[in-house]
Amino acid sequence: MIDARPWTAAALVGALWGALELSVGTALHLSRLPIRGMVMAALGLVCLVTLRRLRGRPGVCLLAGVIAAFLKVFTLGGLYPGPLIGILLEALVIEVIFDVFGPRRISAVVGGAIVLGLTPVQMTLTVWVVAGRDTVAATAQAALEALAWLGFPVFSPVAVLGGVVAVVAGVGALAGWWAWSVSSRVNERLGQ
Repeated sequence: MIDARPWTAAALVGALWGALELSVGTALHLSRLPIRGMVMAALGLVCLVTLRRLRGRPGVCLLAGVIAAFLKVFTLGGLYPGPLIGILLEALVIEVIFDVFGPRRISAVVGGAIVLGLTPVQMTLTVWVVAGRDTVAATAQAALEALAWLGFPVFSPVAVLGGVVAVVAGVGALAGWWAWSVSSRVNERLGQ
């Protein structure tokens, strides 16, 4: 007999994550805040870490990600491939990290660092695919000129992207730490 509880929990958490994408994600998208992807990734991280701690069955994070991505299709403002790819990639990363390290705080921290660290890389690749290499090159040149104008030394675009990834991954590690703390409270409330 198959225990349906992990899959039910995955469906519920995926629906919650999707609802957050529909509401908070849409509000952030309309606000044009520059860190909206990071905020949504951190909220998704909390959902996935909590789910994986509550129901440790392999595959539950992937199912939750598929459900959240399906619901994201109905977000106000249109269908964008970037957030859909981000949701599915986040679910896959957390699934793999928890399989490798087990249900420990280090899993949440490493997973958060990877998930958020991939955000600038994913954004760059999405712009490259959608708008072309020239757009990425022009954006990189504008960023380098802005850094030079502010008095920062001029580095290569790859070094700048690497620096941004490192900073964002550090924020992701903190988000993973926070997600583990939130999931601990949920576990305590549910008596598990």
